[in-house]
Amino acid sequence: MQAYIPEFILAGLAMLMLLAETFCKKTPKFVFGLIGAAGALAMLPFYMGGLYDNVYIILALVATAVTLLLSVDFRAVINLSSNDSKSQDGTGEFYILPLLACVGITSLCKASNLVELFVSLEVLTLSSFIMVGYFRRNLGSTEAGIKYLILGAVSTGFLVFGLAWYFGVTGTFIYDGAIVSHALAGQTAPAMYLALAMLLLGTAFKIGAVPMQLWIPDVYQGAPTPVTAFLSVASKVAGFALLSIILAPFAALPPVEFVVALMAAATLLVGNLGAIPQTNLKRMMGYSSIAQAGFILPLFIGTMDGRLAPNAPFYLAVYLVMTFGAFFALAMIRIQRGSEEISAFRGLGKTNPRLALAITIMFASLAGVPLTAGFFAKMISFVHVINTGLYLGWMLPVMIICAASGFYYYFKVIRSMYWDKPEEDADPVQVPVISGVMLAAFSIFIVLGGLMPLFLNPIR
Repeated sequence: MQAYIPEFILAGLAMLMLLAETFCKKTPKFVFGLIGAAGALAMLPFYMGGLYDNVYIILALVATAVTLLLSVDFRAVINLSSNDSKSQDGTGEFYILPLLACVGITSLCKASNLVELFVSLEVLTLSSFIMVGYFRRNLGSTEAGIKYLILGAVSTGFLVFGLAWYFGVTGTFIYDGAIVSHALAGQTAPAMYLALAMLLLGTAFKIGAVPMQLWIPDVYQGAPTPVTAFLSVASKVAGFALLSIILAPFAALPPVEFVVALMAAATLLVGNLGAIPQTNLKRMMGYSSIAQAGFILPLFIGTMDGRLAPNAPFYLAVYLVMTFGAFFALAMIRIQRGSEEISAFRGLGKTNPRLALAITIMFASLAGVPLTAGFFAKMISFVHVINTGLYLGWMLPVMIICAASGFYYYFKVIRSMYWDKPEEDADPVQVPVISGVMLAAFSIFIVLGGLMPLFLNPIR
């Protein structure tokens, strides 16, 4: 129980915020967002002792805090999604949901058996369902919530079937390499592989991998921008943490490696091909999220020094920074120019050169331009595939083609900012204080991360 003290603190804070929102009617609602962000960051010292072992938890806490700061700075986005854009009524409770989702992610990372893992995942899933469909009087949010709920229920069904098959084969919910190896060595091997297949399908929903990626574009477009940002990052952190747990006993087994490689290639193709024709930035970021998952999945093929995917957390950290930076920019444009289309960024290089520079750094990094952290992260994925030597004949060409195609759709935003003329009556986009600080910090991180290969050699 002592290991779960941070989770109890976060859950207790969420409940106190809910009570305070009910009784402190005159308190501005955004204050609860600031309290929640501070609470999430205050949990970080609990996990700094074992940085590598707790890296998924640290990423989840940071993603939660940044989401709440995004919600505070752009609370008008949340209000726009409600039935009365001038009222804050009904928005205060919104700020507790990322905290509860974070409790689910951190508990998942600590789970000692499959029942704990499933319950933790459901805490995250239910909180996410509510966030996506929170503004029930808004058509887009309601539609997104229904789609997310239906497809999420399907993925939960796969997980339950996987748990049932695993329990039927082993007689226990303890997920251990020795137990799995014993089952694979006997006549129960086909049933164990079926259990793994069901668990992989359920996990694919969280990371946005083929064949469970169908929900992403519609849900990302319909959900409020802070929720979309949270799903883009925190859901992936939870998904890949879950994947590392599920695949650990099966590491280096050729059939499993082939399935993961096939999922990665299909995810890359679907994500990049789907992003190319998009004109709505949130929808494009949805397909981009699928594509980025395709670059992370190859890191789970084979092992390095006996460890499964040790570089995946670094890629996720870079992805967190790039994605949140893009959504901070999108929220500004959404509020001040009233659109989420790529065309809304037109002329930003002339009217807001510093903001345009920060956005350029974000999307250049997402594309993988050299001397950015995004390039370094993708290089790690490429080098890992080459070092393992697995499926080079078709895996590597797919990765190269998809990496090149990413330049086209990411640079549509940059082209609109610098090549298209601004509207004649367009006012300069105002940058809120929190957003300015976050974008500056994200930009510095991306540039310094891109320079790391010049001074270090972390790729083995």
